[in-house]
Amino acid sequence: MPGAVAQGRLGKRSVILALLAFAAGVLAITILVAMPSDASKLAQNIATGLFMAVFLLAAPLAHITGAIFGVMALVRSNDSRALGVLGIILNGLSVMAGLALLVAMASTIGAFT
Repeated sequence: MPGAVAQGRLGKRSVILALLAFAAGVLAITILVAMPSDASKLAQNIATGLFMAVFLLAAPLAHITGAIFGVMALVRSNDSRALGVLGIILNGLSVMAGLALLVAMASTIGAFT
């Protein structure tokens, strides 16, 4: 349509990235926790590698990107501000939960040395 302004999708993408990263984190933790203690060393290494890849690389990148998309949705006139705010909140909460998990894991290091 001539003169029509395309509706932005950055707010929606921000929320989707937050939910996908959260789901990947839940899946990685579930795999790591649900693994039987007598599983092969290879399976344990793969589960640990997946957990580390999700929590140290994929999820932080997705949440940072999602937060940026949320901020961009707030400043763009043709995007959903409500979804932008929701994306910022979800991505921020997920980052705080990940940092809390990291602190909890780091505090137990002394128990095993």
